[in-house]
Amino acid sequence: MRGPALGILCLALATTGFASDPFYPSQRQQVQLGKKAAQQLRSSEKILPATDPRVVTLRRVARRLLSTFSDPKSPWEYSFDVIEKRDVNAFALPGGATFFYTGLLNKMSTEDELASVLGHELTHVRKEHWAHAYADSQSRNILLTIGLILARANRNVVDFVNLGNEVVFNLRFSRKHETQADEGGLEMMSSAGYNPRGMVDMFQILRDQSKGDKPPEFFSDHPDDKNRIRHIEELIAKSHRTYPGQTPLRWPKFKDESGPKPGSSTGKSG
Repeated sequence: MRGPALGILCLALATTGFASDPFYPSQRQQVQLGKKAAQQLRSSEKILPATDPRVVTLRRVARRLLSTFSDPKSPWEYSFDVIEKRDVNAFALPGGATFFYTGLLNKMSTEDELASVLGHELTHVRKEHWAHAYADSQSRNILLTIGLILARANRNVVDFVNLGNEVVFNLRFSRKHETQADEGGLEMMSSAGYNPRGMVDMFQILRDQSKGDKPPEFFSDHPDDKNRIRHIEELIAKSHRTYPGQTPLRWPKFKDESGPKPGSSTGKSG
């Protein structure tokens, strides 16, 4: 997550009181935090109306996926919105609020591709990946601070350690969660009757787009894209299941009305 969306989430975090455990937010706190962040995001971004065919399709596919694990006791409060912006990205806030950018939707040609990204994001929510990452980060920061104080480290050492913490720990945990989200999304879309090849196709589209340029935001801080696609293909082969053909998206071809992509991006990658 970067730019304004990161600031929005931090503001929501600051105004949401955590209970007895300062490291791991409860499910109720995750929902509260996500709802606050989503509300502020909706007020700062151009959100497509519910009647837009992209929103209608997104929510219909989401309902189909959610039906595969319906739980009346589920704490999550899911919502699905589309932001009109050329960013090639989608993200789920803690608690269930999910956002897609038109830049990503415009790359898709089948409902199966859409279901693959949705399943990935819903797995992030159900596995509480944000809460795990937050708790891990807070624990590490405290230990690092104590260690640096005891060592009486100068500013250069502090900067170096903080950089190492960001690169080594955060990227490693992110890759672990992204792999879980791929696997969970694959199972979810398969259970909903979609063709899991849609996930392979979607990630291949994004990989092709990244050649000669920085990868799309949905691929940022993710496992190596070639290994990621190979892993998905292996899981499909091991399932020994027959899947239906992919379903073409039936919305009209939209142009990007949002203008040039801004220098800074928003949203949590995958």
